[in-house]
Amino acid sequence: MKYISSHLQTPKIILMLLIFFISIYCFGSEKIVENRISLNFYQTETGLILQTLADHNQLNLVLQDKINHIQTVKLNNVKWKDALTVITQSAQLHYRIEDNFLIISQPTDPKILQEQLYQQQKDDELKLPLVYSSINISHAEAKAIMEILNEHNLLSDRGKIVIDDRTQKLIIYDIEKNHKKIKELIEQLDQPIPQIHIAAHIVTMSNESADELGIKWAYTKNKSQFLEQLEINNSVANATTTLGFNLAKRANNLLNLELTALEAENQLEIIASPNLLTSHQHTAYIKQGTEIPYEVSNDNNGATAIEFKQAVLGLEVTPRVLTNNQLELDLIITQNTAGRAIKRGDGGEALAINTQEIHTRVLVNNGETLILGGIFEQSQQQNQQAVPGVSQIPVIGNFFKYKGKQWQKRELVIFITPQLVY
Repeated sequence: MKYISSHLQTPKIILMLLIFFISIYCFGSEKIVENRISLNFYQTETGLILQTLADHNQLNLVLQDKINHIQTVKLNNVKWKDALTVITQSAQLHYRIEDNFLIISQPTDPKILQEQLYQQQKDDELKLPLVYSSINISHAEAKAIMEILNEHNLLSDRGKIVIDDRTQKLIIYDIEKNHKKIKELIEQLDQPIPQIHIAAHIVTMSNESADELGIKWAYTKNKSQFLEQLEINNSVANATTTLGFNLAKRANNLLNLELTALEAENQLEIIASPNLLTSHQHTAYIKQGTEIPYEVSNDNNGATAIEFKQAVLGLEVTPRVLTNNQLELDLIITQNTAGRAIKRGDGGEALAINTQEIHTRVLVNNGETLILGGIFEQSQQQNQQAVPGVSQIPVIGNFFKYKGKQWQKRELVIFITPQLVY
């Protein structure tokens, strides 16, 4: 029974000792907080003042950094911890109390730590060996990718990238851990650029032919939803050209067959059907027309030379591939026609060129046909009919002959169909 009783009393003793030590610790901490102190220092090093504070509460003082700070302190019957807080804050120091140690350190600056860490990484990288690798560039330009890699600072101080122009390879010399980041970025950049096939038809037609093709222009007089309208009138001899820019869209179903059928019925004339292949954000240019020769004077001796001016219909297309199979087309349309001859001061003539230009940007779906119209050509034809012999008799002959004028008005229409090619 005594043996069992002694064993039962042992945990009680341990528990009482634990409570005793905890109460001493709590009492000591409370004593430090509630303790009061008076200080009077003039132009004294902060380290000596802190040593006085530590000795007052029988603490060991630990200075983790050299303190070069002097201050004047005069405190009367203040709490010990308040005095410690004021003195350390005045010197821009940090303190903590662990057991019976008063530990003083410099405040932690994130920028300084980051710079120290960066420099440490640089020093560690200098000890690592350089690794060689080569990467094939299949779609993009190797020079452009190299410039992007240099801008992103993916290389170490010793790393470098060299281009092999013959094979379009990038040769990389750098520490091993940087190769993975470089290869991942190259995979994102070296992507095929979308190709766009642009089919165009330039035709002249009557209004009835446009209706038969189901063209409904975006411009209406009674509604505000129109894309753009521009009219320029130019009179050249017996012809009038009105450039009024209209837009329409339609599906590309059987467009070629419809145009060919209408041409067979003499309802329209296909002037040109160019096909171009371009890429994303690269410009394609189509033009149809003639070069008009004219004489120019070279010197005072009267010698002349022949020069040429273009009278063409031009279409410039810059496609941009968007999401959901949509394309944005940046269009520039020019219509240059021969103007009248202008007399020069030396007696010669200079040829005037009538120029109209439209710049617009439209959004179309892949494979959708964009229709540009509103360029009208109006010409006048003179017809004369007469009865042979009798029509030559004065006065009476006028009853046996006929003179008339006939005006023809046709519209120049451009069909543009962009199609993505993968």
